[in-house]
Amino acid sequence: MKRITMGGQTVEEAVEKALAQLRVPKEAVDIVVLQHEKRPFLGLFGGKEAIVEVTISNPFYCVESFLKQVIEQMNVRVHLSCHSEKDRLVVLLSGPDVARVIGKHGQTLNALQLLAQGVLNRCADRSLYVVIDAEGYRKRREETLVRLAKSMAKKVVQTGKDMSLEPMSAWERKVIHAALSDDEKVQTFSAGTEPHRHVVISLKQ
Repeated sequence: MKRITMGGQTVEEAVEKALAQLRVPKEAVDIVVLQHEKRPFLGLFGGKEAIVEVTISNPFYCVESFLKQVIEQMNVRVHLSCHSEKDRLVVLLSGPDVARVIGKHGQTLNALQLLAQGVLNRCADRSLYVVIDAEGYRKRREETLVRLAKSMAKKVVQTGKDMSLEPMSAWERKVIHAALSDDEKVQTFSAGTEPHRHVVISLKQ
């Protein structure tokens, strides 16, 4: 768990300084007071500053707090619910304006997930992951991508020519690779650079 030791004129000030440096809400941390402040004798000498140790105990809460702020700034009517599964935080979005959060081909949703993962990486000291879905969009998108992968694989076998798919997010490319991983006739690889990185399907040599 990530932790920081910080001093201040008071315990409250030391905690606030630590939270500001860690960039996390108070609810996500555990606080241990290592030393209480001591006022100097006659205001001249012998004073001691407060010292606290602040540990990020709940990195998932950091992500949830971040997402709530973003959704509020987007001014959309979207409800957010979270639950953890071992090393993964699953975030489900629903509500009247959820389509705005998904965006065209899930671009806004993917961007939101990328930002959330960045927050999680900063708050955690081990590999943790966040998955954001909106009213089952990712499941429907996954099914569409699997059908696309198998359809394009058939064309590659029929024509003998490589097929390049449209640029996709890392998650979407992973779905394509997985869908054709057991295919005995074709193989897949990613090509290009972000944001134009895409999957290429070719015949196995």
